[in-house]
Amino acid sequence: MFLFTDNKFYVIQILTTIFGLVVGSFLNVVIYRLPRMMNQNLPAKKAFNLCFPHSHCPQCEHKLRIRDNIPLFSYLLLKGRCAHCHLSVSKQYPLVESLSALISWFSLYHYGISFAALMTAIFLWGLLTLTVIDINEQLLPDNITLPLLWLGLIANINYPFTSLESAVTGAIAGYLFLWSVYWIFKLITGKEGMGYGDFKLLAALGAWCGWQALPAIILLSSLMGSITGIFLMIFFGRSRHIPMPFGPWLSAAGIIVFLWWDDLSKVWSLANHLILR
Repeated sequence: MFLFTDNKFYVIQILTTIFGLVVGSFLNVVIYRLPRMMNQNLPAKKAFNLCFPHSHCPQCEHKLRIRDNIPLFSYLLLKGRCAHCHLSVSKQYPLVESLSALISWFSLYHYGISFAALMTAIFLWGLLTLTVIDINEQLLPDNITLPLLWLGLIANINYPFTSLESAVTGAIAGYLFLWSVYWIFKLITGKEGMGYGDFKLLAALGAWCGWQALPAIILLSSLMGSITGIFLMIFFGRSRHIPMPFGPWLSAAGIIVFLWWDDLSKVWSLANHLILR
């Protein structure tokens, strides 16, 4: 980790946060376009990818000018409306950009200028992207989950987060656990309880956090998902037959465990001590 004087480090933090806004703008492109790229059947001359067509309003399809496409600031200056058709723009855009900037700042603040900071930012950006895509589309694309899994293994070659042995075991155990739950549930009910993307996401979380963190991730995600589902059924009349994506809860639990595993371990040990006492 490089050391700087306080003033220089503040400048680096500001620049990193601005860079995070730019990354967030790109993540919004991925969130919107990747699911459509996976499902499109367009002629070659009408190719739709992450670069083309250029950024445009999703409602009136007017091409955005540079001043209308500045991350977060354009949204605030235009008061959340398209500069051309004046219809409201989804709050997802500034929210993702703001969270991406926060991720960048936090990674730098927590780890300094280091390999661990870069890997942490990439990991959290990936989980943010998967969370929003799964909420919108009920889809966890292999294009993100599989690279995230491999990056977790690569990041842990030099032990920045967990040992390589723990990472490999975590990836295998994470996949096999949800794969087993899926098939047991299907054999009993004849229904599919979750998608294969959930298996790959938990495998990726195992690769980043290690196998020791998997029970906490599974417990937290199941608890948060259950509480949310019950809340929606009681207060919003949501049918229990309507599927709810599990990816956001896996991601949220993965983030909590990844960032605060040491504190959670102490709480878990204390709880076990009190129970077994």
